[in-house]
Amino acid sequence: MTSPVIFSRTRRGSVIVVVLVTLLLASLMIVKFMESSAVELTLATRRADRERLREDAYGALETLLAVMAEIKAADDDQLNDPGQGWNDPYTYAGESPREGVTVGYVFQDESGKASLPGMKFEELVELSRALGLGDNDAKRFADGLFAWSKENHQPQDIEAEASRYERDDPPITVPKRSLRSWDELKAVRVAREYVYDEQGVLTPFGAALRENVSLYDFEATNVNSLAPALGTARGWDATQAQQLAGYRAGKTGRKPGSPPWFRTMEDVTGVIGGNVDVKGLDASIKLLRVTVTVREGAASMSLQALLGLAKGVALPEVAKPGAEKTTAAGTNGGNSTASQGAAGKKNQAGANPVEGKQATAGQAGRRTAGGNAASGGAGAAEKLDYPFSILELVETAAPPPIPAPEAENTSL
Repeated sequence: MTSPVIFSRTRRGSVIVVVLVTLLLASLMIVKFMESSAVELTLATRRADRERLREDAYGALETLLAVMAEIKAADDDQLNDPGQGWNDPYTYAGESPREGVTVGYVFQDESGKASLPGMKFEELVELSRALGLGDNDAKRFADGLFAWSKENHQPQDIEAEASRYERDDPPITVPKRSLRSWDELKAVRVAREYVYDEQGVLTPFGAALRENVSLYDFEATNVNSLAPALGTARGWDATQAQQLAGYRAGKTGRKPGSPPWFRTMEDVTGVIGGNVDVKGLDASIKLLRVTVTVREGAASMSLQALLGLAKGVALPEVAKPGAEKTTAAGTNGGNSTASQGAAGKKNQAGANPVEGKQATAGQAGRRTAGGNAASGGAGAAEKLDYPFSILELVETAAPPPIPAPEAENTSL
């Protein structure tokens, strides 16, 4: 017969076990709840930071555009270099960002490159040589690219002929217009062999090509930001390149009162001589890439805009669906296709869409990543009449950086 004392102790022990298991389960549930709550709180905080900093970023871009427009109107209707005063637009305008927010600008003159749609066959060959290709390879690369992009070019390499594209799976009809994205080059026979390796990664020549060539169509290359290989392709020697750099840096004598940039091509030939090849060059910016970065505490956001500062700056026209010159298949890499006109809906690879015609600065000043105007109320009808167009617009909101681990103290 079981003793009542032993039974009582056993029952109390069971109760303790049940209580401990219950506490364990409750603790696990609380920990999981705290973890999920922390993630949701972090996401909500980042979302709020993004929305708040977006207004600051667009406001900083609008300030820059207004300052550039004023300086352009006051300085013989031309923009040559950020040193004219628009490299620090808030100081020029006598304003400042919202309290606690810092704003930074980075400028890249896209018109300092060669305009691919306007290049001649011989010019592309010379540039390819300057970028490291041998004579035969330079001609072969240019032949493949021109067979894709030029209506009247007769390919010398049988692999670049239109009939070869028709045998692809799916078949492609050669568009006979210049590239609209660098990834489109993955579909161009012969030429792609020099730009991408077997894994689809840019070769050194491909990387150098992107540094020296722009896909946009514009009139002349800005000598103030001339890409490195363009002078070499024109037959300039190292001394002439050093003279130009010395003029910009103040090491070469300039006339009193002259700015550290060139305003006319006469200024250029006065430095490097009048017998050099300067055809297709001028001293003004036509296409400017601006990156605006705003920070508040650990949060940050970047807004990248490609500005057309001259009339007619644009990507090549895309063929209309059903037209005779359209591609029947998409380009490799999953980017824009000429057949369905997808490239007309997107800018260069990675850019957000800018629907319809080129947006004016006033329209794009409130354009979100999805391309819709975000301004509302009575101000929705108001548009700022800047003499610029926004060709690309990309928002990037980065999460707060992860703190670096503290270095161990090894001192005694």
